[in-house]
Amino acid sequence: MFNFSISTLPVLFLGVLLGALVMFAVANELGKRSRLSLGGRLLMAGAIGFGVISIGIKSIILLTFTHDGGSNLELANRFANELVDRELANQPRKTAGFFRRRSDFDSRVWIALPEHAPTPKDNVASPKKIALGKSLFNDTDLSLDRTLSCASCHRLADGGDDNEPVSTGVGGKKGNRNAPTVLNAAFLDKLFWDGRASSLEEQATGPLLNPVEMALPDAAALVERVKKSRKYRNRFTEVFGGSDPVSVQNISKAIAAYERTLLVTDTPYDRFVRGDQDAMSASAQRGMILFDEIGCRNCHADPMFSAAGKERNRGNYRMFPVHKGSPYIQRYELLVDGKPKVWRVPSLRNVALTAPYFHNGSVGTLEEAVRVMASAQLGKIISNNPEDDYSITEISRDGERPGLEMQMIKNRALNDGEIRDLVAFLKTLSKGKESL
Repeated sequence: MFNFSISTLPVLFLGVLLGALVMFAVANELGKRSRLSLGGRLLMAGAIGFGVISIGIKSIILLTFTHDGGSNLELANRFANELVDRELANQPRKTAGFFRRRSDFDSRVWIALPEHAPTPKDNVASPKKIALGKSLFNDTDLSLDRTLSCASCHRLADGGDDNEPVSTGVGGKKGNRNAPTVLNAAFLDKLFWDGRASSLEEQATGPLLNPVEMALPDAAALVERVKKSRKYRNRFTEVFGGSDPVSVQNISKAIAAYERTLLVTDTPYDRFVRGDQDAMSASAQRGMILFDEIGCRNCHADPMFSAAGKERNRGNYRMFPVHKGSPYIQRYELLVDGKPKVWRVPSLRNVALTAPYFHNGSVGTLEEAVRVMASAQLGKIISNNPEDDYSITEISRDGERPGLEMQMIKNRALNDGEIRDLVAFLKTLSKGKESL
């Protein structure tokens, strides 16, 4: 593999010899001071000198490779790439999921979603607790007029939400936020659009007591409803024990235990990063690269595709929208009280099934949602004109000598083809309704 020249060998030999002599001299002096025997001094010289000699050899090899700046440098690069490829090949594909991009980009690790959600120590799941939580989740008796349940706004067969701009509560009241999906919510560090809940347990009873959702007047009314129901009397005792097991805390724990089973973890994306190269189309793979390159992944980090995911958490909140000049901001009324707002970053898992989009449910299609994010959050131009993809500007620096300095800003625009690729990738984060 290595292409040493004849002139390299004497240099290599002299380097090793010189290193050995210097290290022996140092070790001999140290050995005298420590009153070591001759054998001890030799061992010390070997120990000290081994690392230095190794570094010297590697340095000479590197200098040899790069000496002529041409073929040897190319050989060095090929050797480095072979080492990287060998390292990647030895990684367990199930957990690593390496996706190799163009050769001028470093390899990056994309992570698949775990098959099981983390469980808090104070709410260990059991089959009976999960079954109890499922009953509560689907029980319309837990709303003021006994017409709505948690499942009314979180329809599992429709992607875990209600596919409405905002949800309709008791008495036809309308909320002011688009209902997020409950699927995979167990992998999020913060819940609700404002992130006010830090666990499924904290989140579970919020809609039950919200005046425009299920509208029970208070926690005592919720507990009373459950206690009066024959189907719950013995089940709470079996699951939680004690003389008075029906409480807001235990109701929340049961619902949360059930919600931790509402997982969609085997999407085409997950299969692809685990090694199934046929799980994603070429368009989706291009979209995957583009998703990373233009900055989407900074906020929608895998495997949950949210900065608020429990894995790869990158800070739960972001300001939205950022670029005030975007025409989409006014078109879809994305400001709150005339201003951008800080939101918990939503997950893009199951995003193909959960239209309409954004906090107010104002955008009806995934393609349009991509355009909105590209423009309002990333500052991209939406254009099919190649000239819009770059701009040339003059740099002006005060106080410096006069002269002209120019710079080119590249990749300013997204065209229709790139948007289609991004959408194709986002669709791999969902499974068909028949699989839910």
